[in-house]
Amino acid sequence: MTEAFEQFLGNFRWMGWNLFLAIIPCVLSFILFTKRSPKRLPQNFMWWLGLITFILFLPNAPYIITDIIHFVDDARTPEISDNGVIFLIIPQYTIFILLGFQCYALSLIKLVQYLGWLKLIRNITFMEISMNFICAVGVYWGRFNRLNSWHVLTQPRRVLETAISNLENPNFFFGTILFFIIFTSLYYIFKWINLAIAFYWHNRSNQVSV
Repeated sequence: MTEAFEQFLGNFRWMGWNLFLAIIPCVLSFILFTKRSPKRLPQNFMWWLGLITFILFLPNAPYIITDIIHFVDDARTPEISDNGVIFLIIPQYTIFILLGFQCYALSLIKLVQYLGWLKLIRNITFMEISMNFICAVGVYWGRFNRLNSWHVLTQPRRVLETAISNLENPNFFFGTILFFIIFTSLYYIFKWINLAIAFYWHNRSNQVSV
């Protein structure tokens, strides 16, 4: 178990960083997508800067799912016992992935609800599917092209060249479609669970107040 515990602690370095990147759009969603009066998009510069940051960092949340490749490496390490994998490594990755995707689900739910409140979108499902597809592309860029969110601003030429070269790569289309299917399926599962919990607590609070 010693080797497993060392690996467990070592994983916190990159897991903490990746989870931090996933939390950024989630926190921004609660700040940006708050219903205010008058009922229109904010006009101040800081709000729009926050929206751009939200969009750029949103793919970091579902990206965490692809970190499962590190689990495979950890599980195959000869020095780590089966008990170490079962009681330390598996729970660590499970919690890490669930937290990351929860950040994604909450971020997208808040965005869609806000745009719906403003009546800027009529088809919520189309918006959700579109965002899942955009994030699938972003995750492919991050995982296989090694691009980060800030490279759109710091290395725009590299991002553009990568986007063009991917159009000639069959793996890009396969990977993007695979990510899109996974993200969309999990998103709706997480969405239904989150809305069910919110509905339960809303009813419970009303009963208590009465």
